[in-house]
Amino acid sequence: MTKYENGLFIFRRDFRVIDNKGLNLANSLCKKIYPVFIFTPEQVTNNKFKSDNAVQFMIESLEDLSLQIHKMNGKLLTFYGNNNQIIPYLIKELNINLLSFNIDFTPYAIQRDNEIVDICNKSGVDIVNGFDYYLHSPGTILNSTGHSYQKFTPFYNESLKKKVDEPVRLHKIHFINDNEKNDNEKTHPKLKNIISLDKALKRFTNNNPNILVHGGRSNAIKQLRIASKNIINYSKTRSELSHPSSQLSAYIKFGCLSIREVYKTFRSNRDFIRQLFWRDFYANIIFSFPYVLGGSLKPKYDKIKWHNNERWFRDWINGETGFPVIDAGIRELNSTGYMHNRARLIVMTFLIKTLLIDWQKGEKYFASKLTDYDPASNNGNTQWVMGGGADSSPYYRIFNPWLQTEHFDPDCIYIKKWIPELSNVPVEDIINWDTEYKNYKDVDYFKPICDYKIQKEKALKMYKDALY
Repeated sequence: MTKYENGLFIFRRDFRVIDNKGLNLANSLCKKIYPVFIFTPEQVTNNKFKSDNAVQFMIESLEDLSLQIHKMNGKLLTFYGNNNQIIPYLIKELNINLLSFNIDFTPYAIQRDNEIVDICNKSGVDIVNGFDYYLHSPGTILNSTGHSYQKFTPFYNESLKKKVDEPVRLHKIHFINDNEKNDNEKTHPKLKNIISLDKALKRFTNNNPNILVHGGRSNAIKQLRIASKNIINYSKTRSELSHPSSQLSAYIKFGCLSIREVYKTFRSNRDFIRQLFWRDFYANIIFSFPYVLGGSLKPKYDKIKWHNNERWFRDWINGETGFPVIDAGIRELNSTGYMHNRARLIVMTFLIKTLLIDWQKGEKYFASKLTDYDPASNNGNTQWVMGGGADSSPYYRIFNPWLQTEHFDPDCIYIKKWIPELSNVPVEDIINWDTEYKNYKDVDYFKPICDYKIQKEKALKMYKDALY
């Protein structure tokens, strides 16, 4: 039953009208809903972890969302400013009775949402929230003592006992009617701080013509169909660098697809579903142990004295280390905003355990480039590599980049794609580039910046000195 005259729904990273829990709640309670998105300075300007690729993808997704809403005779209103300025203003100008959004679980999001609750309380506006972003909300999968799991397997097994909600599709959402087809700034001249998506794209990001995946639900549905056809060989091919992955991560991160419809599509493939629960697992870690965003989950790992060779770090971020599989991964990331998942593990392990550079520098660099950047997953995966995170790889597990190449890019298809300088070099010589580079003085590529075996011994000593 409808209870409120005017509702305000704030989109965050849930850019769809289908199976959107917070929006569905608002729709069940309100006669009319104003759909809104707010660009905040913390999100698009004052953010050391800002990824232009992620912002570009987000704005493309908002453009698609605007079309979805328009098909339901609504108009997406987009603003730029601080929440504590924009939201009270909209409550007053639009005579809002109910405010709704989907809850997120990072420390920043929790503080932001608490401030919005305070605004609503002061304004006499009711508030309802949806739990939309994960298979099971962080904090709901606990061990027998009521605490969060720090090991994935028991978390996963416990999660499987709890039913995942089915996707819900509403055929009518009560968006405020607005048949005007002009820009928001013309349609709603009385509202302040409106910014068009065209202006937002120019102002808040540098457009990347090489970005691998473009935002929006229409693109997400196409990719979901492709991935569902290729899923039969997922367990065999997901670590092959030359084999495309599902490429759904950015669509899941920004909610162009609901996590429930992804689960429903792939529920028969246990290996793929397991990866979705890793995403839930890392969200639980950040929710339960928020200090991990500034340090190791296991504090003793903060005692490590990183070598932090700045020249080597520059070589790493430029894809000029002379380790072909590393440079291919970084060049893919720098060009497209994407990196194959196996390459992410190899590249990050090399930075941390071969170059002996602080894991947080790698975490920040990945965050600044990835289209699918997610604080929980990026932090969790980086700490897994470093050894001080949840259910981490042991510190003495150090990938040999030459063997990783042989195992996961045996024909050097991936390497030759991203390092054309090596296109005429035989595969066996690329795999053994640490010794064979001397025979290719005419090839415009780099010799290895370090000796892996020597660095491995230094890494083991560095870890032992800190941990024992």
